[in-house]
Amino acid sequence: MTISVDISSRSPVAPSRRGLGDKLAELADGYAARMNEGDFATALRRGRLDRRSYVAFLAMMYPAVVGFNRALIRSIAKVDHVRQSSLVRALAKQLHEEQAHNQMWRGSLAAFGVDHEALYSDLERYLARFDRAELDRLTARVVSAVSRDLSAGASGHFPDAPFPDAVLALYHHLEMLATRPNISHWEHFGSQASIEMIIFNVVSASILPGIRATPALDLGAATTGWWRAHGEIAGEEDGSNEERRHLQLSRAALNRSAAASMHAEAVLERAEATMQLFAAALLCQPTAAARFPLERYAK
Repeated sequence: MTISVDISSRSPVAPSRRGLGDKLAELADGYAARMNEGDFATALRRGRLDRRSYVAFLAMMYPAVVGFNRALIRSIAKVDHVRQSSLVRALAKQLHEEQAHNQMWRGSLAAFGVDHEALYSDLERYLARFDRAELDRLTARVVSAVSRDLSAGASGHFPDAPFPDAVLALYHHLEMLATRPNISHWEHFGSQASIEMIIFNVVSASILPGIRATPALDLGAATTGWWRAHGEIAGEEDGSNEERRHLQLSRAALNRSAAASMHAEAVLERAEATMQLFAAALLCQPTAAARFPLERYAK
């Protein structure tokens, strides 16, 4: 879900000029297209993805799901609660909804017999092996690798890792954006919004159609709830999709915010790195799924 903020007092962007939100949306569309064309999304969309690979995907992406929410929680400390009180209220509302969405993902894992508590514990134990400087260095290596080649999301930069490089790097990258004092709140906001733009596209184009085409992947509301909250099914759009509305508001906020425009170059740079990590996390799934010890997490 993307937050809505009070933008009525901000100057509108001239119609002839592409705003920051428009530029991020264009980048997001490009990365979503690459993801939809990848082997994982193509197999899923065509109903050819086996159940183990799909469940391994749900398990391997869990750190990205909880990392997104963790970064959102920490990012709120950067917002001026006096001068930006409407933004604080919007972030608090989003946080409430994201907590519910995280629970939906856990519910899906549980429905497929995956122990999400064991997944999270392994993530915590693994990351605790490194201090912040080491995590910064490892994350920077992955960012550099996927900026050159989006298929490099599971190349082993994180040693003996239980999850793909791109997933671990994304987890730490989002925390950096949310907490480092030299990084503006808008750099985190733009990165978060770009992830959500991509999610809506890929879920609508590939994941929901793929689940529909593969009965073994649809165990009812527990396994489709998160996807339906983040996308829509072609032919069933009725204009009431909340996620589409939130994305439009987020894009408008980025277009119209003078503060975001002041940091436009940095916002675009950080957001593109975020999109590259997110795209790489999906594109590496066929390789990563074969290596992932899914059976370790069977309940």
